[in-house]
Amino acid sequence: MKIKLFPLVGIILVVLGVIGLVYSIPEQATPEQAIPEQAIPEQALGTGTLKLYLCDAPLDAENVTGVYITINEIQYHLVGQWITCEEFEGPQKYDLLELTGGNSTLLGELTLPSGNYTQIRFMLDIQEIGPPPTSPGCYIEFADNSTEPLFVPSGGQTGYKGIGRFEVPVNGTVVVTADFDVRKAVVVAGSSYILKPTIKLIVND
Repeated sequence: MKIKLFPLVGIILVVLGVIGLVYSIPEQATPEQAIPEQAIPEQALGTGTLKLYLCDAPLDAENVTGVYITINEIQYHLVGQWITCEEFEGPQKYDLLELTGGNSTLLGELTLPSGNYTQIRFMLDIQEIGPPPTSPGCYIEFADNSTEPLFVPSGGQTGYKGIGRFEVPVNGTVVVTADFDVRKAVVVAGSSYILKPTIKLIVND
């Protein structure tokens, strides 16, 4: 009996084709093996510039010749997080008594995501309540050349907050002044000088 080769060859080719198709289909992941859905990245925000100045109100105490603060970092608050302004290079020391009577100093032109803000904070070189430091970063200087350190309760961790609403425009600039107002900010508690933990942010017109 003779076997017809052509039909047999055709059947073999069909079978091989089916096998190849099965192996070429990617394996479907089971629900347990499913890859978690990737979070869709937020659209990149535009940026603007915060031009930040520091000033102080006049101090009435004649025996005080200087009120010095040392700023290590400046941070802004966005989406529940505190973010360091990289353009500010600390530590920088300032005598607040030199920044009265309309005088101010530019802390920096800081690039921030555009949007509305209600607070920034200054990370000071300052000690919490405790034994006086040997080399305080924040202190008061008196007419007899003596000094007394300034303290901020929890200030080393939470920073010194500036409160005030301002808006950073896209590709624009907002000018803001941090007004320390030493007359109100510094209080005497026993034998210690305490720096209240908040100041005002004023938007310049």
